Amino acid sequence: MRIALIQQHATGNREENLSRGLEAVRRAAAAGAQLVAFAELAFDSFYPQRPSEWRNVELAEAIPGPTTDALCALAKELGVVIVPNLYELDGEKAFDSSPVIDVDGRILGVTRMVHIPDYEGFHEKTYYALGDRGLPVFSTVVGRIGVAICYDRHYPESFRALALAGAELVLVPQAGAVGEWPEGLFEAEMRVSAFQNGIFIALCNRVGSEDVLTFAGESFICDPEGYVLARAGSGSDEILCCDLDLKQVASSHAKTLFMPDRRPELYARWLNAKPVHERAEEPGPDANVSLRTITEESLRPILKMSDQMQPGQERMVAPNAVSIAQAHFNDKAWFRAIYADDTPVGFVMLHADVETGSYYLWRLMIAGPHQGKGFGRQAMEQIVEYVRSQPGGAALRASYVPISGGPEPFYRKLGFEPTGKIHDGEAEILLDLTQHREASR
Repeated sequence: MRIALIQQHATGNREENLSRGLEAVRRAAAAGAQLVAFAELAFDSFYPQRPSEWRNVELAEAIPGPTTDALCALAKELGVVIVPNLYELDGEKAFDSSPVIDVDGRILGVTRMVHIPDYEGFHEKTYYALGDRGLPVFSTVVGRIGVAICYDRHYPESFRALALAGAELVLVPQAGAVGEWPEGLFEAEMRVSAFQNGIFIALCNRVGSEDVLTFAGESFICDPEGYVLARAGSGSDEILCCDLDLKQVASSHAKTLFMPDRRPELYARWLNAKPVHERAEEPGPDANVSLRTITEESLRPILKMSDQMQPGQERMVAPNAVSIAQAHFNDKAWFRAIYADDTPVGFVMLHADVETGSYYLWRLMIAGPHQGKGFGRQAMEQIVEYVRSQPGGAALRASYVPISGGPEPFYRKLGFEPTGKIHDGEAEILLDLTQHREASR
């Protein structure tokens, strides 16, 4: 399949820009192109160079509309697929949109830019609404095509979603300025995405000097192994043609190796993870650690500490609200807040059966920002002294989830030994307080 990227400058005259674009399609088709793609806002000035002052809807046009009507007629006449990019008006909203026009002149659907930027020269939030069509893949006569519009290319999720939906080729209509990104990154970003996802990527960029920005051109096409197959020049109007063998997609590294070994059952939790809290400078490791009764005044900060767990910590300790609720309904529960100086840093709960002399460490939690300062160890030393002072306090039992990064080393340093018992997936351990008492002497 031969593709053509129309790298052309744009003026403030939409009719003139479209006329040059239609002529470029004819020339591309005459050169054997079966698919013709354009840059971002190919038939208009790049409006977002300056804020819109909320006149954005006046500049947009409907799809279908005059521009797509002309392109649809030409696609049918020449028997080619055409993918332009337009400033679309839909009701009271405007979008950065790429309609996909098949060889019979039908619009198969429209992709709208999902992620909208706003920074110097690219004030796009004042023009575009957030894309609401997802990232569809269109089955055209020449192949399965997806579109990732400009800013969407910076999101690896875009290309992965399109690849999983069966795209063989992803078009990237672009408005990239001269010197916008570090040397080499412009191509490297797309080459990596093509390699990781086993797809062809064709990026068609604007070119020429406009009101604020000078657009670079340098459109290019890369294959599923990340090799650049063709490049357009810098700063010049050009029709970039390239032959693509879409059969390469099925035999790519991504399709034969990477995709089959994916583990999607893990990804939702990873992608929805809360950011890790920064290590709190205060209180420092020299702070005085104490165990305090939880009062109505101190309850809220204790509950909020459950929002400060480290990654994976929720697999090892229940939220404090759950623990406090359990303690409320258990007359053998003994629970305290862990303070460093006057800052709450954790929570502890024991199951203390004085009648039988059985003591079990039910919960121990130090909030993420305060880990690694020795607060947990000092709290445990006080818990041990409390248990030892109670009737029959000769041993303290506990259990933990035996996973990488779990608390086993922490308990081992305190003198706990495994009992060999497993309860509900947790390994039981025991601290012999008679030996601990002798050792402490």
